[in-house]
Amino acid sequence: MNTTPYMTIRRIEFMVTYRCTGACQHCSVSDCRNSPDAKNFVRPDKAAEAVAQLAEMFDVSSVMTFGGEPLLHPETVCAVHRAAADAGIPKRQVITNGCFTKNEDRIRTVAESLYSAGVNDLLLSVDAFHQRTIPLDIVRRFAEEVQRTGLTQFRLQPAWLVNRAHDNPYNAETERILASFRDMGLTENEGNDIFMAGDAVKNFAEYYPAPCLELSDTCGSMPYTEPLDRVTNLSVNPNGDAVVCGFMIGNIYREPVAEIVRRYNPYENEAMRAILENGAAGLLNLAAEKGIDVDTRDCYSVCDVCRKVCGQLGKRESV
Repeated sequence: MNTTPYMTIRRIEFMVTYRCTGACQHCSVSDCRNSPDAKNFVRPDKAAEAVAQLAEMFDVSSVMTFGGEPLLHPETVCAVHRAAADAGIPKRQVITNGCFTKNEDRIRTVAESLYSAGVNDLLLSVDAFHQRTIPLDIVRRFAEEVQRTGLTQFRLQPAWLVNRAHDNPYNAETERILASFRDMGLTENEGNDIFMAGDAVKNFAEYYPAPCLELSDTCGSMPYTEPLDRVTNLSVNPNGDAVVCGFMIGNIYREPVAEIVRRYNPYENEAMRAILENGAAGLLNLAAEKGIDVDTRDCYSVCDVCRKVCGQLGKRESV
């Protein structure tokens, strides 16, 4: 099947919903979580269709569902992973905070449904940030039910302020929370280090160096990014938008994902082209040409510059 030379999709990610049962102080999508868009969630039928089509086009090795809290919509999560299992995609991963209901029967049913749908890698977010608002007893109850299913990989996934070795009260509390699960014999994943984005900038800037922008950094050198002309990861947002590194390239509700992928050409998008040819400096030059003033003094990375410029470009196009 013919496709674009700029994509070789190996991983598909579904941001199932922006809704969440927590309110983490480092949340990167808090603006969306508290907006009218929070009512949206990925439709199960369209998500399954997208997985099947992409698996036909590429050698996809991994599918992930996350949020927000994805298990607020377990039907979507299960549809995604059932389609991935049917397509022979080996890694079928869910990231959850484990708190989506207080009803014990519902907790058991959802845990069993995940197993039946073919989920084989479940990451449970537990740390000082999640447990600020999410009761640990409910999370443990979910963990017990997941263990009963015999799900292949089930790991704790903490977030660390700066890094695990850093001495701060949040990391100390996270260590205490992890210790409270050790009687269950669960594997502790390395987790992830919080970086300066979203609410973390408002709440934890004191723990990090002041913004110091390095314009020579490129797509692929920042966390969770890759070159726009060598894309291996495709994300789908709750409203159906197909996204490459923050750029919306189509919508799976309006057209098949196969068509979106086939026509993908980052050099036909002026912002993408500017980044590919001249990095962040090229993007700032484009902004200047458009009469857009970009204050980079609060930018921690070239990703912050990209969000600022593209956000302004998007506003102009929508006028």
